Amino acid sequence: MTKTERSFKAAIFDMDGLILDSERTVLSIWEQIGSRYGFAGIRDYGISVIGKNKKATVDEFRRRYGEPGEPYERELRAIYNDLAAQGKVPLKPHTIELLSAMKNAGMKTAIASSSTREEVTSQMEVLGALPFFDACVCGDQVTKSKPDPEIFLLACDALGVKPEEGVGLEDSFNGVRSCRASGLYTIMVPDIIQPDDEMKSLADVILPSLKDVQDFLNLR
Repeated sequence: MTKTERSFKAAIFDMDGLILDSERTVLSIWEQIGSRYGFAGIRDYGISVIGKNKKATVDEFRRRYGEPGEPYERELRAIYNDLAAQGKVPLKPHTIELLSAMKNAGMKTAIASSSTREEVTSQMEVLGALPFFDACVCGDQVTKSKPDPEIFLLACDALGVKPEEGVGLEDSFNGVRSCRASGLYTIMVPDIIQPDDEMKSLADVILPSLKDVQDFLNLR
């Protein structure tokens, strides 16, 4: 694999599906809910709302099933939060190794996640990853959600870097759109949904794992 010759002052990470193996957990919970209440095709629904905010998630539920999505989204969140509090939603492989290598290289690091600040900090803390981040910018701190670049621009401000000095890492389509629009060097690490032609045109590079990110950035 070719390594980049660029050096970056900072790295800004999405959380869900990138460093936290949450998407498979969420899909599993949606399947439980679908089985309990008789919603057919619930896994396809769950995949369709990956990377979308709460409003888009419940709106799509109503469109598909003709019922308000809020009660089921709340049930999913309660089950998920219980698992997360117990540390049962794991980090993706090589997360700590990559963060450690970035710290050793003198890079600043931040999370830019659509989840709430409480969710982000509690999950990262229980998994031992929170101390690796210099800042967290979360969904309840922005006025515009991804694909708007606001969250990444705020993260750059929090780290004291210009977008062109940093690298952004994302797994979702809206995340890649947001990251690219911010001016960050954009690395896509796909999770469940694989990149289409649009993603291939927007991402500066697409890599299969966080280990490959570490190698690509030439970090020891």
